[in-house]
Amino acid sequence: MIKSSFIALWCGTACILLGIAGTGHQVLFGSLVGYWVGFIYTEWIRRETLRSSELDVNSALKRMRRNLVSRLGMVTLVVVVVARFRTSWLLSLAVGIAIGVIVSFITVAIHRINEERSDKRSA
Repeated sequence: MIKSSFIALWCGTACILLGIAGTGHQVLFGSLVGYWVGFIYTEWIRRETLRSSELDVNSALKRMRRNLVSRLGMVTLVVVVVARFRTSWLLSLAVGIAIGVIVSFITVAIHRINEERSDKRSA
């Protein structure tokens, strides 16, 4: 995991926990779980994309298709477990997943932009 992604993960977690402590609504624990799931999902995509970019096209497509099913299975498993044990957390879980994915994509994009700028400066 990139250092900026790690910082964004913990800052988002701290904000959600402060929100839970401030409001006293335990339903927001679903958003915390969703935030972590969204982050793990996008970091998994990034890692597998980097690994697959070094393979030939057919092997890369097979690998990405197999990993897509695995990632969707992981998210589905989390949603089913939350729906089974804490139905009231489902809305906040969905919001947390969306926020986790968006924040993670933003940190990865910022890292990529800074990486490209440093490559241009050194050239």
